[in-house]
Amino acid sequence: MEKSTWDDAGKMVSELIHDIKSQSKRWFIAFLMTLAALVGTNAYWIYQWNSYDYVSQDGDGYNYYNSDVEGDIDNGAEN
Repeated sequence: MEKSTWDDAGKMVSELIHDIKSQSKRWFIAFLMTLAALVGTNAYWIYQWNSYDYVSQDGDGYNYYNSDVEGDIDNGAEN
């Protein structure tokens, strides 16, 4: 091969390596953004799940949030 052919091949390889580096940098940034979005949405989901007020049910089928509250509770008419 002539010297100019080797120089052209060297330039082509150098350009390819530069392109691969820039593409890998873009893919890494996209990966970090996706990972951050996943962590953020999961944290929000866990927060919402844990902030839900659960309601307990006694043996008669009546739902009470706090059964220790004194007073009358009107659950509607009985059939």
